[in-house]
Amino acid sequence: MSQDLNAPQAQTTSLVDPNVPADQGLSALGLLMQLAGSVYAGFGALFLFVLLTAAAAMGGRGEAGMMILIAAASVARSFVHRMAGTDLLYRRQTLDGVANPLAGIKRYFLVSLGHTALVALVMKSKMHVPGKVVLAISAGLMVWPAVLAVMTQLPRFKRFGGSELPVAEDKGFEGASIFMIVFGACGTLAMGLVLYVFLDNVDSIMKQTVGLLLIASAVMLFIRSIFHVQAGLAGIRETSVDRTVELTNRYANFAIIASFCTGGALLLTFMMGRPDPSAIAIVCAISWLLLAWPMVIRRFYSERQFGELMAGDGASLHRRAPDAGLTGLGWLLLGLAAMQATSLLPQVILGSSEGVGNKLAEMMYMFSPPGFRSVWWDVGMVALQAWAGFELIRMSPHSRIIGSSFAVVATALTLYVKWPMLKGIGKVGFGGLGRNPGAVMMFVQLAIALVIPVTTLLLVNRKITPTATARYKPSGAPQG
Repeated sequence: MSQDLNAPQAQTTSLVDPNVPADQGLSALGLLMQLAGSVYAGFGALFLFVLLTAAAAMGGRGEAGMMILIAAASVARSFVHRMAGTDLLYRRQTLDGVANPLAGIKRYFLVSLGHTALVALVMKSKMHVPGKVVLAISAGLMVWPAVLAVMTQLPRFKRFGGSELPVAEDKGFEGASIFMIVFGACGTLAMGLVLYVFLDNVDSIMKQTVGLLLIASAVMLFIRSIFHVQAGLAGIRETSVDRTVELTNRYANFAIIASFCTGGALLLTFMMGRPDPSAIAIVCAISWLLLAWPMVIRRFYSERQFGELMAGDGASLHRRAPDAGLTGLGWLLLGLAAMQATSLLPQVILGSSEGVGNKLAEMMYMFSPPGFRSVWWDVGMVALQAWAGFELIRMSPHSRIIGSSFAVVATALTLYVKWPMLKGIGKVGFGGLGRNPGAVMMFVQLAIALVIPVTTLLLVNRKITPTATARYKPSGAPQG
């Protein structure tokens, strides 16, 4: 029965492989690019504000002016990255009709090339940075654009360049639900530990005027993460589209409220001390980062649901895509591998951060995992993760085996690489975490590092019902 249901759709959309969705998972890539572009734009804008403040204090002397130029170009690059994701998700009308959905990725690659050339030129000619350092940073900055450029030249993606991107059989909802499970699990672990620290130090926190607000904000963010995971689980379990959309909208609405409440609590906390413009910028950046994903996912579900409702009886059946969302997981693994490679490449090329002598290079090292072991362990793990992501994007016959192998090996390697961290946490003891913020941060980092391999193992080996179909219920329709 499953083959009979899938055959007409495969013939209609001319799929490259029978196990991939009609859009080849590009809707999942669009969501990731929107999220990553928003997050990096927030970080870049905050860094730009700090540089502008520092430059004003120094009268514009030193390297501040050049760093401001680089930061401004980085923010522009991030917004172009976000726009490329938007083009993959939503039709953009031009004078010639519907815009090429892959044109945004090409534009992002060209902008990234120009941005990287600008960074290299400024570092070499104005900051007199050694050529090896310039090469290392430039290589790191071009990892993700190069990956996108190569992937979109594959026949399975290149054929969408001159036509409108088809909508996946499940409207891309299952891939989005996988993202929600992964992101929600990370948030639940992080906020659960933060809340534990707050409650363990409740007496000292409550002595502050805004102590109750801080605890209330932590509770709201923890509940937000639970709603996040719940909506994701519904998306990979439920056959009812309405239930999935309802839970996703509940998460998005609550997440937006929690973001503003958290921003307000932090702003009051900072204002109780010495008023500082940098504090306001930090609060704005945190609020922007907290709002990024809820806004992205709410628009995605709302617009696709609205399109189905407008189509009425002519709407296509909503049914499980052949990949069950695993191409989205593949894009996530590949994207995270590229992000880690961005910081690992300078380490591999330069060998060590000692003696680098450049602020930009030192910043890239800040985003690297702590080096408790040789960097080559991390290189091997990133390479395996990228391979698993690539195979899941193609949904090759061995994709599940390779994905499971990555999950097992990555879990073992993460525990091995982080073993010195575990020993440090063991000396403190879980009961003492609340009084040791440094140990809490190490524990959060370890827990989040394990989320990706563990969820990958569970998702690629879950039992799937291939024949499930669903339709949107018109408003006021009787419950079935």
